[in-house]
Amino acid sequence: MIKRFTIQVTARIFVILLFCVLFSYFLVRNIWFSSAGMAFMILLQVYFLIRYVNNTNYSLVKFLDALKTEDYSVYFSPSKKGDSFAKVYDDFNLIIKIFKRNKIEKEAQYKYFKYILEHVNLGIISIRKDDLFKEQADSELLFLNKAACDILQQPQHKYWHRIAKNLPWFEKEVKKLSGGGKSLVDFGDDLIRKQLSLEVIEIQLLNAPYLIIAFQDIRSEIEQKEIEAWHNVIRILAHEMLNSFTPVSSLASTIKSMTEGEGGGPINLEDIDDEDIRDINMAASTIKKRSDGLLVFVKDYRTISNVPIPKLHPVNVKQFLSEIFVLMSNNAKEAKVEIKILPIPANATIRIDRKLIEQVLINLINNSIHALEGVNNPLIKISCIVEQEKTLLIVSDNGKGIEENIMNQIFIPFYTTKKNGSGIGLSLSKNIMKKHGGNLLVSSEVGVNTTFTLIFKN
Repeated sequence: MIKRFTIQVTARIFVILLFCVLFSYFLVRNIWFSSAGMAFMILLQVYFLIRYVNNTNYSLVKFLDALKTEDYSVYFSPSKKGDSFAKVYDDFNLIIKIFKRNKIEKEAQYKYFKYILEHVNLGIISIRKDDLFKEQADSELLFLNKAACDILQQPQHKYWHRIAKNLPWFEKEVKKLSGGGKSLVDFGDDLIRKQLSLEVIEIQLLNAPYLIIAFQDIRSEIEQKEIEAWHNVIRILAHEMLNSFTPVSSLASTIKSMTEGEGGGPINLEDIDDEDIRDINMAASTIKKRSDGLLVFVKDYRTISNVPIPKLHPVNVKQFLSEIFVLMSNNAKEAKVEIKILPIPANATIRIDRKLIEQVLINLINNSIHALEGVNNPLIKISCIVEQEKTLLIVSDNGKGIEENIMNQIFIPFYTTKKNGSGIGLSLSKNIMKKHGGNLLVSSEVGVNTTFTLIFKN
């Protein structure tokens, strides 16, 4: 552009100088008619030179004004000014196009981030720091989202002084933190109390200080969580008591049927053989042990606050699983499900709270029995693997399996796929395992099997 402009101007000046020389020559020779013609040509070339320079300056001014006013509708047509301006105008149009695209992208980004900030649950206010301390009404807010209006119970104000007038306590706290910081602020009446987690952040933007005021009502969240916790504990108690009473009721029914005659009355002692007595004794012992465990379990939950801290004692795995087998065998028999305990190492020992882990295994076996409804040859296998650093108790069934898309949700409290399920058993079981310093894992293949693994550290 500069090179072409220089050549054009230089050529025009050279032509003017040539005409000046000819004008002087004709003037000295007293050729008046030719001198007048040269003078006219000199004036004409000066006019063309001035117009060329002015056209260039006008195009440049028009281009700069378009950038200054962000008027990107301006277009320079190369065909109207000839080939000398074609490249220049093409460059002008390209630059305007780039600026226009950048402006559109910035506006899209601004709307995108504004949309996000408008729909978060965090109250956000932005203001120039200097405007925070002004008394006049020109302290305009840069940003105020819907969450801020809802939390403060204020309309969509445009000016800071209106918020300061309606909420003097809020203005006071913000001014305290104008240099940056966090605080907790209580406000509201006796009917509705709120507690704000307030944070003020100072940033420098274009050499001017700005404040970002972020806040959230945490009291409502805390109260909601407290209510949910109460409901959770009550439902957990009901769920676990039902799980415990079911096998106890089943064993009690078995004892009743063994000691009743055809008419419903008690049978004579002569009609009871030694094997019946041993079965009755084992059933009664199991009922007592489970009832004692349930009483302790309910007692530990009397505070209705959390899973009780496990009282760890060494337990022989083989003996422990045999007791679980006796406890759950009647339930399994009624559902026509076979429970099989695979060979257990005789010296396998784990440090557990017996009644809590017993509760976990009852939950898992009951879930397996439910999953085996309508399955051919239903089977629950219980096994133990002893490794160097951990011991694994494994409960596996050949039931319907768990779909992959819900695998990560089954431990969420109250999530259930059962029609009448509470969604508590697995979440409680995992929590109990966590309290033992272990873990509860699940793997499954739909239509093939499901395996729950209890992991205990040695």
